Amino acid sequence: MAEEEYQIPIFFINGQLDSGKTRFITETIEMGQFAEAKNKLLIVCEEGEEEYDEKMLKDNGVSMVVLEKEDLTEEKLKELDKQYDPWIVIVEYNGMWDPALLMGTAKPFGWQIYQSITLVNAETFGVQWANMKSIMAEMVKNVDMVIFNRCSSGMDLGSYRRSMKALNSYVQIVFEDKNGDMMSIAEQLPYDVNANVIEVDDCDYGIWYMDVSERPEVYKGKTVRFKGQVLKNKYFKDKNFVPGRKVMTCCAEDTSFIGYISFYDKISSLENRQWITVTAQIAYEFQMAYKKKGPVLYVQKVEPAEAPEDELVYF
Repeated sequence: MAEEEYQIPIFFINGQLDSGKTRFITETIEMGQFAEAKNKLLIVCEEGEEEYDEKMLKDNGVSMVVLEKEDLTEEKLKELDKQYDPWIVIVEYNGMWDPALLMGTAKPFGWQIYQSITLVNAETFGVQWANMKSIMAEMVKNVDMVIFNRCSSGMDLGSYRRSMKALNSYVQIVFEDKNGDMMSIAEQLPYDVNANVIEVDDCDYGIWYMDVSERPEVYKGKTVRFKGQVLKNKYFKDKNFVPGRKVMTCCAEDTSFIGYISFYDKISSLENRQWITVTAQIAYEFQMAYKKKGPVLYVQKVEPAEAPEDELVYF
């Protein structure tokens, strides 16, 4: 078999204690998601209140090992590979450990991260986000999917989604109710998306920025007005600039500039980092900077503006 065809997929499941990792993995195994794999290795890095049923593991051909932090080495993984000859590897990770510890460790031949999922208990997310933001951020930045479980209709799920998208714009987000059924949420926007001109207040820029990216069909062809800073550089064309804002993703030291490519005939009249109020029509087009289709603004009017009271955007 050619080297590029030989792959042992690693399913990386992360989350804080009581986030439902054990139950999620158990249900996934019982549903037969890994049934075609002859040998299955489950690596557990955190033993929570819920334990794996030994009979369930045996009936499904799953071998389980518990590893401490110091065991996550190339030598140990090679030892497990030789001992269990796994066709797939499932990792229940410890949410307090840096994911880079496993991601950066050299792995046995063929072992590759296939899918990474972070589970979040929606009932405790607010407290965790307020007190462990940097740890939570590391759990989300490079994963494929975030699953919020134990959700209820009274929760501000829209803000939960925006918080995750601010850290990882490509992440898929799923909400599950207390019965494990998927929920669809209707975003309650702080502005009128059906107005002749969508007026975006300074504090709502982040909400607009996320929503116009996720639901382009709602905004295409509409006019928006918001305040932002001018970003020009040598890589833009003569009529391109980005009006945007700085966003704080997890801490004051972790900020980035967010905005959409804009077309304007009088770009030479704009100074870099100047604060302006932009009125523009929203389009959805392919741009090399995005490497895909994305929101594009055709500026109709630019007015000088004062900086907002708080220049940072928070999700």
